[in-house]
Amino acid sequence: MKTLRKINFACRKFPAYIMTHPFKGFDEMKSEKKGSIWFCLFVLLFSCVLNVLEYVYTGFLVNYNDIYQVSTLYLMLVTAFPVALFVTGNWSVTSLMNGKGKYLEIFMVTMYALYPYCVLRVIALILSNFLLLDEMAIVSAIKGIGVALLAFYLFIGLVVIHEYSFTQGVAVVFLTLFAILVIVFVLMLAFSLTADVWDFLRTVWREARLKM
Repeated sequence: MKTLRKINFACRKFPAYIMTHPFKGFDEMKSEKKGSIWFCLFVLLFSCVLNVLEYVYTGFLVNYNDIYQVSTLYLMLVTAFPVALFVTGNWSVTSLMNGKGKYLEIFMVTMYALYPYCVLRVIALILSNFLLLDEMAIVSAIKGIGVALLAFYLFIGLVVIHEYSFTQGVAVVFLTLFAILVIVFVLMLAFSLTADVWDFLRTVWREARLKM
């Protein structure tokens, strides 16, 4: 029974608690192990699904997407992959800068920061199907507020779990963005080399078959 109450608090009350008390909430997440990894996974999955829903069901007045030429897997990866890049990049940088946050804690902070943005995206998606074209600025404003809240909560969360000052937090954000660029470059290089090796092996196999 006690475990169920703890899960209920982590999934229902703690997100709202973090939104209203970000410094204290993220500190309790780290020091008292509050928060739920299951809730974080739900937010990630929900954000991926929401990306698909926005692509297909955004109001026709502002939806210029070709819904018949869409890959659901691609749209979901567009959300999940940047999250993985950010968490990995931040963990890589903060590991070298004496950051106190662990990889899982960075992921949880990112997901709790993403939660209000997801809620506002749902509201914007619904409104886009009812508002007139002249009123679509409201939808853009709601999404803009969501992005601002995401950046605000994410910055606070990272500063708290890594035990950084404001200046260190700002520096880490820029270094994280640089680390992401490095990771993307290495991945592109790895894929390119893999493709070249694969083409070389296919050529060797083709030549071997011709001589057999």
